[in-house]
Amino acid sequence: MALSGINSAGISAWCSQLIINEESETYFLSVAGYQSAVKGIMANFLQYGSITVKVDGEYIYPVRSSLTYTVRYLKLPSRLYQCVIFPKIALSDDNKDSKDIFLVIAQTDSLAQDLFFRHLDNNTDIPLHPLWSHWLWKIFSKKCWLTRLETLVGDYRGYLIEIDEDELTDTITDAIAEKDPEVIRCFEKGVTDATDTQFKGVS
Repeated sequence: MALSGINSAGISAWCSQLIINEESETYFLSVAGYQSAVKGIMANFLQYGSITVKVDGEYIYPVRSSLTYTVRYLKLPSRLYQCVIFPKIALSDDNKDSKDIFLVIAQTDSLAQDLFFRHLDNNTDIPLHPLWSHWLWKIFSKKCWLTRLETLVGDYRGYLIEIDEDELTDTITDAIAEKDPEVIRCFEKGVTDATDTQFKGVS
């Protein structure tokens, strides 16, 4: 895994993961190094939003977002320290910042889609069927409700998802009424989970 140098107020360490949006707001940051350096960089970032990361010879200046961050420290076998920070909207069971937006961070598209469905199911009152996971991912991408963030360092991918519950309900209802194969297959296979819902009888 390639590492990039990270600096804040004269304190230096290594950055192993960095995901930002187009405004350079930070959605995932992993820093490793000596304990005092890692804690100093993270404190400066969280308080002042000030860090510099050197990526492929170019200096990048990520800033903190207005979201609430989760901070996790880990002592490595090498006795160095690692700190990972990300917005709490990435936690499907602890997303109190907003029910209309969430964040998915994953190393593969398949895992990202699984986390996406879990978040969506937790964040809405709409009854959803697991078989709709891939279809919902495509719908959210098509309607620009899903934004892929930019990975500058590391191999994780980030996706910011916004929910319009009323429009999502209409989209699912229309798909059932139009007998979209990707949606009605849960009925055709005899799966009963989706039949006792607000969409029953639409098809």
